[in-house]
Amino acid sequence: MENFDKYAEYTKSENWGEICRLNGVELDSFGTKKELRVLSEYLEADEVVFALTSGIMDQTETSNSFDFGSNTWLVVLTSDRFLFLDHAMLTKSVDTQSIRHDHVQAVSASQGFMFGKIMIDLGSRMLVIDNAHKSTVKVIASLANKWLKELADKKSQPTASANATYQTPLFDMLERLDKLATLGALTDEEFEYAKQRLIASEQFQAEKARFLSSLPQ
Repeated sequence: MENFDKYAEYTKSENWGEICRLNGVELDSFGTKKELRVLSEYLEADEVVFALTSGIMDQTETSNSFDFGSNTWLVVLTSDRFLFLDHAMLTKSVDTQSIRHDHVQAVSASQGFMFGKIMIDLGSRMLVIDNAHKSTVKVIASLANKWLKELADKKSQPTASANATYQTPLFDMLERLDKLATLGALTDEEFEYAKQRLIASEQFQAEKARFLSSLPQ
């Protein structure tokens, strides 16, 4: 993620305005000033905030009993999840919702004349945050999809590393023996003898063990 260190720095100092300015937008604190004051209390260790906005979400079964109908929530995109905070109007309680990135398939945004909408595709359902400031929805959708792609690429790296481990001199020699036998340059007996000698070598067994340990569990 571009500017990751800056996002981390501003998260640590709770400078939400600078995070927004880093994204080219102004901090949208409409109806969420209480939530912004307590946001850092709900972040996990080393969790980094990428973007923030406010928007309307329907009440859930865990919502504050002192709130009615649809409420304005603080919407936070972090390195770990989508985090939603709704501070109760008449009490100090805070309703929180959280969606880990591994549950998100895609994030899209639409912009109207004054407000925008964020749609989070969870596969089985679509979570909609409405009436968000229109300049922020495009930023959040873009950053979210970019980060989801980076996470997916990192997840696939162990397989790529395992494939690279496979291309070692001894494994490569085994492939060459097989090609020589296929081309008729080795008799079946010669190929089998050479293969068994190679496989039985301590170095080959050690490389085999390293290759197996590098595979995803």
